[in-house]
Amino acid sequence: MEALSSSESGEIYALLVDDDDVDRERLARMLKRYKRPIHIAEASSKSGALAELRERKVRFSFIFLDFKLDDGDGRDLLPDIWESVGADCVVVAVTGGGSEKTAADAIKLGIREYLSKVDLSTDKVSSAIDEGLKWIQVQARLRQAEQDLLHKSLHDALTDLPNRHVFFDRLEQFCMIHRRKVDPFAVLMLDLDRFKEVNDMRGHVVGDRLLVEVSRRLADSVREADTVARLGGDEFAMILHGVHSLEVAQAMAQKVVKLLEQPFVLGPDVLRVGASAGIALCPQHGQDPNTLLSRADNAMYRAKKGVEKAVIYDDLEPKSSNFTDRLMLLGDLELALDRGELDWHWQPKIDLRDGRILGFEVLARWQHRKFGNVPPDVFIAAVEPSPLLPRFTLETFNRVLGQLHRLPARPEEAHVAINISARILEYPDFVDQLLAVLREYTVKPQQLTLELTETALIANPVQARRVIDALAAEGIELSIDDFGAGFTSFGYLREFAVKEIKIDKSYIITLGQSQFDLSLVTSLVVFCRSLDIGLVAEGVETTDCWQRLLDLGCHCGQGYGISRPMPFDDLTAWLEQWRQRH
Repeated sequence: MEALSSSESGEIYALLVDDDDVDRERLARMLKRYKRPIHIAEASSKSGALAELRERKVRFSFIFLDFKLDDGDGRDLLPDIWESVGADCVVVAVTGGGSEKTAADAIKLGIREYLSKVDLSTDKVSSAIDEGLKWIQVQARLRQAEQDLLHKSLHDALTDLPNRHVFFDRLEQFCMIHRRKVDPFAVLMLDLDRFKEVNDMRGHVVGDRLLVEVSRRLADSVREADTVARLGGDEFAMILHGVHSLEVAQAMAQKVVKLLEQPFVLGPDVLRVGASAGIALCPQHGQDPNTLLSRADNAMYRAKKGVEKAVIYDDLEPKSSNFTDRLMLLGDLELALDRGELDWHWQPKIDLRDGRILGFEVLARWQHRKFGNVPPDVFIAAVEPSPLLPRFTLETFNRVLGQLHRLPARPEEAHVAINISARILEYPDFVDQLLAVLREYTVKPQQLTLELTETALIANPVQARRVIDALAAEGIELSIDDFGAGFTSFGYLREFAVKEIKIDKSYIITLGQSQFDLSLVTSLVVFCRSLDIGLVAEGVETTDCWQRLLDLGCHCGQGYGISRPMPFDDLTAWLEQWRQRH
């Protein structure tokens, strides 16, 4: 058991060391007259004092020490005193003789007070205790200040996680330990996917609160032997001890990513940000800090660009991904538009109660001549900020509305939803071009819904509202796609006259396991019904999910459990088969 000091226990402990019984008893009586209770222990020799120091379960705050003892010089006890009770102990010399030089020498040894037995009094003893307690308090504050400064130098000011310097130091230590006794570990680099949007849309206060909550989740998810650090911004890193295999590393990285996919409830804000993680193992991928960090960072970069959000470093992977050169990608995409190589796949949206087809969502697909399938999130992310966006959007309208015109569908089925970028709303001729395409293919505006993410709307709400109002005047409706995936703002639903909400599939897939997701969907059903807003569940993949949605009152859905997106040429056969079954 660690000894308690006076400052920690609120009580004063004193040790009297004097070989003269009369003098010791006299001093004890004076101490007992002090305004606060003092617990007194006594020793008549050096050996007795050593026993008290080593065997007591308290740390003495005061030691009244006579220099002249039968078994030696009392000053010889000072090293043992500092070792046993620490430098904060107040040593008061109480001697029967001596000079000013003796007193000065005593002060140099670290003795705080010097009292002479000749004129010893209760007042002088009390004064020595008063001054000693003040000194103890000052030392405690200084020690706390030093600890605070040390902590601040080693920890991130916002999240209180270890900072970059501590992380690099610990990583170096892990590498050194591995070189001595082959102790494997993994380095995980983590970056939040939509943190910049949080700062831009909700402000830095909410952004900081989000970082604190992310840090808390990460810290709670690891073992005591592991390290979690914030490197800066929205970048975090982990050292995971004892990771022997790629399978274990992959599982741990996926666990972390899944942990951050869960919504963050920050007062009125409900945020889903997600994260991308890259992981490198020691010794498989490197045995020094720089190599491990570089390769974990490389894996994280691939995670941000791809579908898989937890990626292990692969030294067989090309150093530059086929799709990381945006300029090359845009050039190839322009050629693909020239050659008509892009395709749009159709995914049905149905009434979950009776299977009636309510329309379709179309999704762009690109089969690159050299690289094969290019993920939509890759080429769409490249085209959105580029001058190619208007052409890509116009091509989408022409191809999709032309196909809708030829679709052998019943009137209630002949409805299509097209995803557009919020940036296209900034082009002054966007509305006129869209209306011209509708007229060309004799498609009614009421047959078209435009899907936008809520984040996209918030980026430029004034311009977005002006264009959306113009579209609504023509009969073209607005749907909020991936609702809940980033920001949830019910005020914008009213401001933009939204006609439909599509619940992000991340809420639907976990409907049977997450009470939060269940409550959210239930609330949205009530909310949308009261405001006459359509509600569509994305990600309907199982019959169990289908039934749960019906039980909650959500009657419209789409997902792989109904049909995967399909080429237009396959749509006729699918329609016939679906109608036969329903």
